[in-house]
Amino acid sequence: MKKVFVSLLAVLLFISVGFNPNASFIQKAEATAVYFDYYAKEPVSFYAGRSTATKRYGSIAEDAVIKVKKGSVINGWSEISYKGRAYYVQHDKLSNRAPVYFTYYAVTDFTLYNERHTGTPKVKVPKDAAVKVKQGSVINGWSRIEYKGIKGYAPYSNITKEAAVYFDYYPKEPISYYAGRGTNTKRYGSIAEDTPIKVRKGSVINGWSEILYRGNDYYVQHDKLSNKPPVYFTYYAIQNFTLYNERHTGTPKLSVPSGAVVKVKQGSVINGWSRIEYNGVKGYAPYSYISSQKPGYFVYYANKKTNIYTSASTSSSVKKVISKNEPIKIVKGGINNGWATIADGGGFVLSSDIVNKAFYYARESLAMREYGNINAKQLATIPKGTEVDIINRDQLYEDWVRVRYNGKIGYVSSNYLTLELVAKETPLNKTIVIDPGHGGHDPGAVGNGLQEKDVTLSVGKIVAEKLKQMGYDVHMTRTEDIFLALNERTDFAYSLSPGAFVSLHMNSFSDSNVNGTETYSSGEGTSLTEKEKEESAKLASFIQERLLDAIDTNDRGTKEAEFYVIDKNYTRSVLVEMGFISNPDDANIFKTESGKDKTATAIAQGINDFYNWKN
Repeated sequence: MKKVFVSLLAVLLFISVGFNPNASFIQKAEATAVYFDYYAKEPVSFYAGRSTATKRYGSIAEDAVIKVKKGSVINGWSEISYKGRAYYVQHDKLSNRAPVYFTYYAVTDFTLYNERHTGTPKVKVPKDAAVKVKQGSVINGWSRIEYKGIKGYAPYSNITKEAAVYFDYYPKEPISYYAGRGTNTKRYGSIAEDTPIKVRKGSVINGWSEILYRGNDYYVQHDKLSNKPPVYFTYYAIQNFTLYNERHTGTPKLSVPSGAVVKVKQGSVINGWSRIEYNGVKGYAPYSYISSQKPGYFVYYANKKTNIYTSASTSSSVKKVISKNEPIKIVKGGINNGWATIADGGGFVLSSDIVNKAFYYARESLAMREYGNINAKQLATIPKGTEVDIINRDQLYEDWVRVRYNGKIGYVSSNYLTLELVAKETPLNKTIVIDPGHGGHDPGAVGNGLQEKDVTLSVGKIVAEKLKQMGYDVHMTRTEDIFLALNERTDFAYSLSPGAFVSLHMNSFSDSNVNGTETYSSGEGTSLTEKEKEESAKLASFIQERLLDAIDTNDRGTKEAEFYVIDKNYTRSVLVEMGFISNPDDANIFKTESGKDKTATAIAQGINDFYNWKN
């Protein structure tokens, strides 16, 4: 009985000791508790007991690693070990899976906050920055985001899975950049033509692009950009000129000497000005100051006592005065807008004051009369082949011209004067002269809201550009609204010895129902060889055929006529009457850019057809 009592006492003592937290064997049992790593799915509060009614000690940040005691989940609450002490948290706010973050990109500047609202800012995130976004963390439109090791919250709408992509574009002209998509927003400045600009992919909205420029975002008008890098060709200065910062003379940058090698941007001619580079400096200058041909010169002669000016203006200072018949070297291709550029020593002379020959020749025996009339008194007979001294060159495009011969002064028919004593064939080179008819104070035919001089110039410029793209060396008798005498046009062509000369015109008639297209060549002109006359007719037929196909006008055929510019030319020459300005249907063709482009394309193709046929 005593033994039983002792054993029972020992058991009770053991049980009593078992509830003593200071007992060493009990501590060993606690050390064997198992904890698993869990992660806070969102900021989670921790309490003294298994209820929010117990004391709350604080909050554990989202993603924090939390030690959860194995087997401790009771009534949706877990026991955790946090900072060496036991607490309790709501188990559904934990995950046994480590958070997964994906790379995203900021679509705008935004702020990272400490919580899912804007009351606790932490760090600024710049547009396009790479950030880490927690998978499945979007709650009420806010995401868990990490930037440069700092975690916080921001609206999910501020980020995207796709990295920003930028393409290189180039301003076709100086372009303004703005704070927003409109010229009514703040303008920050201008970006120079040809400057590479980063355009954000998919940002073109309502004709405006978002760009990245000097590390900041701006907006520009998209139609002023090109995705093709600028192309520059080698040209030559045909005179001294100044390079300007803009397409006007208000902002000089650099002087370019005559004969200098320059680079000219393809397709950059606007209002007669080109984008030009010289010695690494880019700017603008009139296109008429340069040539694709390496500088050369022709010998001309003064047809009277002539001034050489410092610039192409009679109001500029006079450098030198030369005597009649004195030879003068003129830059090849340097006759433009009534002025000729001098090769040696520079300077300018009026093109009407110089001639290719010191004298003209009598093609046939000429009767010199007292005044310009077939019935006027005959003063002398000028034998065939005799040099004739022209007193008034401006009369060369008229029926009668005043001349001096054998000490006498009188008038002869201009139809029988020629620069060459004997017509000689011009080689079929790839130099072509385009002659827009009329100009300046001479409007040509007028009708249906159009002036012939404007139509011919617009179409002529397009023809020239089309031919250049085909590889031809193209020159225009005029590139702006100026008056040129007929002899100035033929003398200009004579100075270049082109393979072909094409003069552009519009027809007119008192009856507005008359319409159609016709193309002329010369059948009787004494300045062309018989072979050149035949080839002129062939050139006319090729152009006529192309025009009829392109603009669908009435076919008035190819014809012969003694128009001055083709009759007194020295190469294959045609005159194109593109349509009747007096006819509403014909005129409407030339009121649209597409109509003018179709017409110009057809003329250029007709010329090219002729060359292909000839070759």
